[in-house]
Amino acid sequence: MRKHFTLLVIIPLIALTMVGVAYAHWQDIIRINAIVKTGEWCQSIGSSKVVTPVGYDENRSIESSIINDDKTLRLICANISKGWHIWAGILIHNEGTVPTTVKSPHIEFINANRWSFTIKKYFYGPYNRGEHTSVWSHAKMDNLPFKPYKNEGITLNPCQKAVIWIEFQYNEDSLIEEATIYITIRYDIG
Repeated sequence: MRKHFTLLVIIPLIALTMVGVAYAHWQDIIRINAIVKTGEWCQSIGSSKVVTPVGYDENRSIESSIINDDKTLRLICANISKGWHIWAGILIHNEGTVPTTVKSPHIEFINANRWSFTIKKYFYGPYNRGEHTSVWSHAKMDNLPFKPYKNEGITLNPCQKAVIWIEFQYNEDSLIEEATIYITIRYDIG
């Protein structure tokens, strides 16, 4: 009886020791070499244009610059008065490695009331290299907006482009000596 009891105690101890040794041996031998690639989401403003009526001069000057890591177009506009009317165009480029969707840009006014303006947005694309010129290169006051245009929600694959034309019209009688308009692009993933 004592022999059986001893065997019952020894066998689990031996088995437990063997499992521990096997586990430790297995831990030392297995190595996993893997490369994990992640996607990059990156839309940027590749170019911008401001189209004004014939006759706008230094008295109604508009200075444009792309800022904020190529995410924002800044327009500094002088002497905005009744009848003031411009078009701002932005060429958006998907520089990432995964598809992105163009959303309506965020527009912010400094020294002007946003509700004093009529703002309309027109979306074009997606375009592969060079295909966007039909809605970009020949833009003039008398041929904007180009037809057909789309609503927001254009999906851009990597290296594709989209164009957004934004029409601004000032509706008040009062003069704004200087105002800054910030147009910031926004996008969704996929």
